[in-house]
Amino acid sequence: MEPALTAMNAARHLVVVKASVDRVYEQWSRLEDLPKFVTPLGKVQRIDDTHFSYTWHPTGSDEKGVFHIILQVPGRRIAWRSMSNGFMSGVVSFEPRSQEETESDAEDPFDFRSPKSVAKSGGVSGNFKRLVENGDTIG
Repeated sequence: MEPALTAMNAARHLVVVKASVDRVYEQWSRLEDLPKFVTPLGKVQRIDDTHFSYTWHPTGSDEKGVFHIILQVPGRRIAWRSMSNGFMSGVVSFEPRSQEETESDAEDPFDFRSPKSVAKSGGVSGNFKRLVENGDTIG
């Protein structure tokens, strides 16, 4: 019998950002700024060095949760997991392509279990690219 497919089958989102790896990593590591490029997020607040509370709007109403940074390798990778329902685990990696370009590869960056939320976001990776390159935020 074949095992059931689960959320562990991660979607990958690759984007090349016209910025140094240090700049790209720095923006991702400012987790309180996630709502600037992740549409469903309302607010992210630091609890301690590795735990963050968040609000999100999966169906128009505010819901709250906590996520935990399980791995942070400066300039290379950030990984997190949910301590609450609705916010999946994910990993984002950074690879310099040149001094002015960085490849950002995210696995399930923010799967809020709501296809509408993801569709409305215009894509987390695209929003992130616009934020870093142009200073544009969503909203």
